Amino acid sequence: MAAALTLLTDFGTSDGYAGALVGRAWRASPGLQVVTLTHDVPLGNVPAGAYWLAATVPAFPPGTVHCAIVGPRAGSDRPLVAAEVDRQLLVAPDNGLLCHAWLRGTQRRAVRIDTARLRMPPRPGGPPGLDLIVPIGARLAGGELRLEDLGPQVAAPMALPGVGDRGDALGTDARVLVVDHCGSAVLSVTRTPWYDPVPVAATLEDGRRIECLAQSHAAIPRGFALVWNAADHLEIAGNGVSAAAALGLRVGDPVRVDWAASEGRSEPDVRRWVAASLGARR
Repeated sequence: MAAALTLLTDFGTSDGYAGALVGRAWRASPGLQVVTLTHDVPLGNVPAGAYWLAATVPAFPPGTVHCAIVGPRAGSDRPLVAAEVDRQLLVAPDNGLLCHAWLRGTQRRAVRIDTARLRMPPRPGGPPGLDLIVPIGARLAGGELRLEDLGPQVAAPMALPGVGDRGDALGTDARVLVVDHCGSAVLSVTRTPWYDPVPVAATLEDGRRIECLAQSHAAIPRGFALVWNAADHLEIAGNGVSAAAALGLRVGDPVRVDWAASEGRSEPDVRRWVAASLGARR
């Protein structure tokens, strides 16, 4: 039985581009089960796409193939990457989309996709998602291809700018990565199997501070709190209210996160950890 194929894009759903991806997957692997993660990643917002990919991939069974397409358009010469992270397969442009999923994984390998080896040269000006990413993902899901068939191994997918945010021994200069449907402001701070810091406060650009750390949204007593969400990102959330709306937080806004003294890492420490996790290609 073929594995399922998922799609995450910034194509939107008001026209036929997202639907064409399903048709292309079925042409490559007839009868394949195709599931939409979302087509509503903000246009070209690779950090948001990387966050939502990492947040949803762990919910799927081992062997699921995930195709992520955010950023490149027709005619893009951006290299493509495929990775296996904790028994999930991911295919995407090598522009940082796999960064957060990679950092969360414990068993990982990645390859640079060689379209010449696969005898799948892109059409001049053709969209890479339609011509390459989805057909390759469909053939992986259908068992026609293996990860090692796609190209040479690489140390890691490309990192996103700002991963390993600047800071010092006591805190990190983060930013708002996404605002979710509930109004929680998800920050660019993440914990991983190798780094699990303890936050004590977050300071907004206007000087307001959030000093409550809650174990869940339901445990927020009143006002707002810092919460580690299911995707292992730190967020500023409210219990039944939109924290982003109430606090005036928008994507890209700076937020200073203070760590417990015993958990702090200096900026060079964080940079070395990111380099070791993501390889030398920055």
